[in-house]
Amino acid sequence: MANDTQKQLEILTSGTAEVLPEDGLKAKLSHSLKTGKPLIVKLGVDPTAPDLHLGHAVPLRKLRQFQDLGHQAVLIIGDFTAMIGDPSGRTVTRLQLTKEQVAANARTYTEQAFKILDAQKTQIRYNSEWFAKIDFRQVIELTARFTVAGLLVREDFMKRYQNEQPIGLHEFLYPVMQAYDSVVLKADVEIGGTDQKFNLLAGRELQEKLGLEPQVALTLPLLEGTDGVRKMSKSYDNHIGLTFPPAEMFGKVMSIPDEATGQPRYSLIVKYYQLALGYLPEQIKALEKELNDGSLDPMDAKLKLAEKIVATYWGADAGKKELEAFLQKFRYKKVEYFEPKEVYLPTTELKAGKIWVVKLLRLANLAPSNAEARRLIEQKAVRLIMDKQEVLLADSSADIEVKEGDLIRAGKRKFAAIHLH
Repeated sequence: MANDTQKQLEILTSGTAEVLPEDGLKAKLSHSLKTGKPLIVKLGVDPTAPDLHLGHAVPLRKLRQFQDLGHQAVLIIGDFTAMIGDPSGRTVTRLQLTKEQVAANARTYTEQAFKILDAQKTQIRYNSEWFAKIDFRQVIELTARFTVAGLLVREDFMKRYQNEQPIGLHEFLYPVMQAYDSVVLKADVEIGGTDQKFNLLAGRELQEKLGLEPQVALTLPLLEGTDGVRKMSKSYDNHIGLTFPPAEMFGKVMSIPDEATGQPRYSLIVKYYQLALGYLPEQIKALEKELNDGSLDPMDAKLKLAEKIVATYWGADAGKKELEAFLQKFRYKKVEYFEPKEVYLPTTELKAGKIWVVKLLRLANLAPSNAEARRLIEQKAVRLIMDKQEVLLADSSADIEVKEGDLIRAGKRKFAAIHLH
């Protein structure tokens, strides 16, 4: 176990949305290091579908960070709560699953979770262990610890209530049951997405009311899917499954936009590095700087991201193989002009001989029209790069001769490599 409270805190809070209470995790880590007693860190997952995706992997990666620092990771398989269905973020009541459906899904959940977690150091618990034994009197005692007004504060319940949409009584039981999981485990920390905040705080509240030390609630941002708009979900068909074949996984990662809707430039690329790969704050800061000052091309950042994600779930060789296959399929070429780094640029196929410079910009997808190409040239924003030497192209009426491996640049950031056929 790392013996520095501040270092552990820096690692464990990286990429988080909230830590509640703010100073609670630091206090628990400090006590853990003094006593040598690992924290009990809980992550609950309901097996409502058979496959996990990169969105599910975000809290699993955070749980692995706790695990790597010597703490006890506990993965709760909500085989009992899944038969109710988590109402978080829902505008309608979920369809209830059968016991058989839940059992089948649970088997694949654990197999896929161990692509991230250390199986030898993970405690797996099923909440049917305790809920199957609770009688109705105990249910009444548990629900007496909560109020209807307190549950209606929850945003999704309140919206449905105000819109006169039905709320099943069993849905009110869900946060109570998730909270009781924390009581049974005597959890020190519970991890979940931002949509789980109410449930995590309910666990803290119930522990306190039953005389236990309340857990710290650690929430993580929701990862947008390949559309860059909505959270990753199979129901939105914007997910990247952990069991996707390497080629499909690589291609899906490459399809994500540079930024999420309404977010700063390159925000989604950075978010994937942070949440899907677990980059720490200093790594994220360096990545943002490179993207924003132009020393790292967004395409290169995504290629590296896709390679690393495939390598995480299928091995380093698979990551390299899919990188080369992608570059070959989409005609990207490794270029050493950008010293000290190598980058991959899209190639433009041309016949040998002279070509009108305006047409060259169009064929290289560096200008959408002849008028835009002329404007770039007249603004002295276009250069031909031959053997790492730049030549200004300032005459929009000129025909120029290019050779294999030359580069064409429009503005500061747009490049294309020449390939003759």
